[in-house]
Amino acid sequence: MADDYLTAEARRENALTLAAALGISVDSASEALDIDIVVSADLADPVAADIARHVCALLKRTVRRASMNGLDDHAHAELVIGAIRGRTNGPHLYLQVDGTAASVTSHPGQPQPCSPIPAVCRLLSACYAAGALVYRATGSVMPYTVNDPLIIRFEELGLELSRLDDPIDLGHAYLAGAGAIGNGFLWAGRYLDLRGRLEIVDDDHVTSGNLNRQVWFLPEDIGKPKATRLVALAQPYFPSLQLVPRRCRLQDLQERSDGPWLQRLLVAVDSRRARRELQNEFPGEVFDASTTDIREVVIHHHKQPTTHACLSCIYEPDEAEFSREHHIAEHLGVSIEEVRSERISAESANVIAARFPGLSAAEITGVAYDSLFKTLCSSGRLGSPDDKRILAPFAFVSVLAGTLLAVELIRCLGHRQSSAVSNYWRISPWHSPLARRRILRAKQPDCGFCADRIKSVVNLQLWGPTR
Repeated sequence: MADDYLTAEARRENALTLAAALGISVDSASEALDIDIVVSADLADPVAADIARHVCALLKRTVRRASMNGLDDHAHAELVIGAIRGRTNGPHLYLQVDGTAASVTSHPGQPQPCSPIPAVCRLLSACYAAGALVYRATGSVMPYTVNDPLIIRFEELGLELSRLDDPIDLGHAYLAGAGAIGNGFLWAGRYLDLRGRLEIVDDDHVTSGNLNRQVWFLPEDIGKPKATRLVALAQPYFPSLQLVPRRCRLQDLQERSDGPWLQRLLVAVDSRRARRELQNEFPGEVFDASTTDIREVVIHHHKQPTTHACLSCIYEPDEAEFSREHHIAEHLGVSIEEVRSERISAESANVIAARFPGLSAAEITGVAYDSLFKTLCSSGRLGSPDDKRILAPFAFVSVLAGTLLAVELIRCLGHRQSSAVSNYWRISPWHSPLARRRILRAKQPDCGFCADRIKSVVNLQLWGPTR
């Protein structure tokens, strides 16, 4: 990857996120991320070298500079991987892999070569190591403690590591969202034998502020359709999976019908409301990943007919969502009802363009309110938003979410784990992943989908046992 893709807008996105997490000014957060990190690895050790490349790729979208095997005496932190010693005078973290787990610690111990582990586990280890490095390099100012050692036990993922090369048939599936988590999913999917046909559905375009977390995209992709660019960049890595770009919302697809057309849906959209709208499309099976700024990742899976939580149950309306919508409406000068419609109407586009000189009403018509608001935030035209849900996570958090979405696919389609055992998993980017945090969420009694008698009847007709 090039080193110059962290644009001013992308840097500000990172600073806004850190400022919200720490309760400090955006300028102070920018200074905190204006750091240099060195990642050192024995290039003759394929596992160590691969993890090092992943860590650098993620941190280059987060901090000022991340170099592999550099000699920067002024480095703010260094990660040492495998059987080598540190190269710099900065604070050190050490990553070791023993075949069953990866551990990140500040205690050097005896350097050892990394044991062989599957490629997707290397990426997962890199995501956690990147978070620990940022924590260390910023002087441990994060509002989250990072265990020392931080141990990533692969058995907690619920996978049989010896079977990660098995083919996984997606059938004809749809991925809703080609943003940060969608990017992360395909970034991890390169290391799996995915087969079938995957429609990438997104009507948005790449913006400068996306480059801090949407890991496939580069500056030359700015202004181009996300779905088209993601397919073009990722397809060479998927010889057995056909990727198809669809430049529209899922609700506007031509094949959409009253029948069981949406058999399998992967969800990587931005908002809770958007997820509830997708549930109203009656998907037969749902794999979902979301992030709560930089605090946690949520994974959800269900297959219809289910007696447990659906996507709408998981992302029920809450006060934080109402607050966010009021926040957007107030800043853009439109009604709360307009924001809840999700897409900017022609009339609202004229209102917004009049408030923000330089915006074209024609260009923002049809754009998602969330997308426009994030763009305005990253350009500095809205100051510092006080709603954390508006803010974008760091690259290593988004890629962790996409990787865990891929893990859920392996569990349910490859290893045939039933969603009747668990359908909900919360994972912190700052703590070890724990299988015991998997739970089985019940239906919400006031769910807009499950509690609707007509929708329940239609859902049973589409996906019930008599189908």
